[in-house]
Amino acid sequence: MRKRLFAAALAALMLMMTAAICSAEEEIGEDGLYLQTPVLQRVRQETASETAEGGVTLRRTYPSTANAQVDAQMRALVDDMTARGVALGEDAPQMTQLDVGAVITRTGTKWMSFLTLAEATAGTTYLGVEAQTRVYDMESGTRLALTDVFAPESEAWERMAQAVREQLTEAFPGEEPDAQALDALCTREALEAADFTLGATRLLLTYRADAVYPGKTTLLHVSLGYDEYRPLMKEQAQAQTDNSRWRMAALTFDDGGAVKYTSGVLDALRQYGAQATFFIVGNRMAKNACVLYRQQNCAYSLQSHSYTHEYQLTGEEMLAQKEQFAAEMGAMIGIVPALMRAPGGMETGYVKHEIGYPLIHWSLASRDSGSEDYKRIANYVCYNIEPGEIVLMHDLNPYSPRYAGLILERLCDQGYLFVTVEELFAQAGIELEPNVVYYSPNREPVRPEAE
Repeated sequence: MRKRLFAAALAALMLMMTAAICSAEEEIGEDGLYLQTPVLQRVRQETASETAEGGVTLRRTYPSTANAQVDAQMRALVDDMTARGVALGEDAPQMTQLDVGAVITRTGTKWMSFLTLAEATAGTTYLGVEAQTRVYDMESGTRLALTDVFAPESEAWERMAQAVREQLTEAFPGEEPDAQALDALCTREALEAADFTLGATRLLLTYRADAVYPGKTTLLHVSLGYDEYRPLMKEQAQAQTDNSRWRMAALTFDDGGAVKYTSGVLDALRQYGAQATFFIVGNRMAKNACVLYRQQNCAYSLQSHSYTHEYQLTGEEMLAQKEQFAAEMGAMIGIVPALMRAPGGMETGYVKHEIGYPLIHWSLASRDSGSEDYKRIANYVCYNIEPGEIVLMHDLNPYSPRYAGLILERLCDQGYLFVTVEELFAQAGIELEPNVVYYSPNREPVRPEAE
């Protein structure tokens, strides 16, 4: 009898402690934003490596969340995709590494999305990708379908079909998609079964590029902004796509890609469930193609940092580099830049010559240029960051994976949701305009002076 009473009292105490913890985790500050990340949205990932038959390195990344049931299901999925990826080695005997794990995005207080990728490489040569998405209610452990987001009678389905058709047709400029395959993806049945994830400001539908562009090996993502689609959602989905209480900031990385260092940054982002924006130097794309493919598969934001990173260019050279950059990126991964960061933050010439992109400056420089003191860099960013910041970093810095990881480790549980530049401005309701310089959503942009 005493044992039963003790057990009951202990259970009651645990429930009270859990309730107190959850209440504390969702405490709101004076600015109306989370002081700490909601407990159901906390996540960490760990990567395990081993050498398989044939000398192939297997890297498996497993999530650890507030829901053990979800963790078990995701672990089983990662193991299954690993087994399938190993089997692909029969068709690609040159494969040297298989990397399997999920890119995690969060929305609301309890919905979490997992874009699980199995990516095969041969040295620095990219071979291909397999993908599967899952979205969970982290409170109940229930796996959600797109029909849990939109009602059967919602006009969202028709809009989605149009968006899929338009955005997939715009991919790989100069090439035509398989019309019959594209039609098949736009049917109601196909849309209801489509791979999707939910992020801070958008719903993404994910497709294999070769589903409509034979021979292409990356993924393509169709973006559906909450500003348009949220009013069409079911009531619970509307509640769980309200991210107004998160402390959002954008980590941006300049001067890449760089196979080793950029890959390390990507690992850090995956470990902590963070998004980022990469301002890439165009003439580095070809020799760092494997990381460019991975960045695209993860649905990170890939933007222009000019083609050659030169500071003194004529207007004609600026525009020529824009075209060259877009042509090469479009042919490789199917998308072209929508934003630009001027080399050195020197936007005047690009504004004067009407480059045609919104120009993204920064509001917080990490002071990482040429620095090896990764702890100091991380401390500086963590001490000075505020909601709405655009943080400048460089993935050519050999220590960028270390200080990026430290920043994420310290801030991801403090109510911060790291998003892309586009998401940061979308959350603030700001539409980015070409030839305008933006520092952050908290600061007035610099517009071209009237002639």
